[in-house]
Amino acid sequence: MKQQIIKTMILGIFILININLNAQDSLKTKKPTEISIQEAIEKGMVELKISGTYDSRKYYEVVDNDGLHYGKCMAIFIKSKIDSAVLLRLDCGTQLIPDDTAVQTMIVTQKAIFPMYPNYEYASRFYAMCGQLHDAAPIIESSFSIGKLADNDLVKLATYLGENYIQNMPGQHAMWAYTDGADLKELEKYGADSLSILKTKDILYSLNLETNLSPKLAVVKVVKLEELNESDDMNINPYYVYAGAGLILLLASTTLILIIKSYRKNESS
Repeated sequence: MKQQIIKTMILGIFILININLNAQDSLKTKKPTEISIQEAIEKGMVELKISGTYDSRKYYEVVDNDGLHYGKCMAIFIKSKIDSAVLLRLDCGTQLIPDDTAVQTMIVTQKAIFPMYPNYEYASRFYAMCGQLHDAAPIIESSFSIGKLADNDLVKLATYLGENYIQNMPGQHAMWAYTDGADLKELEKYGADSLSILKTKDILYSLNLETNLSPKLAVVKVVKLEELNESDDMNINPYYVYAGAGLILLLASTTLILIIKSYRKNESS
């Protein structure tokens, strides 16, 4: 009897261990829920801090003297306030609004997924570009909040730059050409030259965006001859009719006079 009880207990232990292992495997393979950062903020799930990455106390810039306008120029500090794991999604084209109005609004140029672990905190960097040419570039002291998506064309531009890995100067200049109407003369102050501007124009024309760098060509409608023949009503200016008739009359009179003179000359000879 005792042996039977012991066997039953051992079997029960093995069953419990197996159930526990299966549960752990299931948790490992289960993908955490993905939600937007805006939703996580609204639900109080996360504490966020966003700033620029450039620190003038540590770096001296010889190319972008005012700081970093593009690339991984933004930093995010994430602190979880929940006891479960989720994935935070930052959509491409999202506007980052500065607390200081003298600093540029930033546009996210690469979709980012930030894992948020239970009661955990960490910092990361992500891609963005400046969206206001004449305001200051973001620095480490600049603080930002998550804004709404930009307009459709700007989201399209940001997505194109991210998907084609154009996190560079020609991409930033394409952004400013759209947001601020910047032309070559203005962009030369930020490193543009005849070669880089061609790449910038290629971006804008690829997306059919009309800017000072990519003006649309005038469309000329070609009317086919058969379309003219199909028209029943043709309006002709009467002055053209009178002028044509007068010209024909003048030519006829001149011809007649020449014939008469020639005839008289032949008779006299």
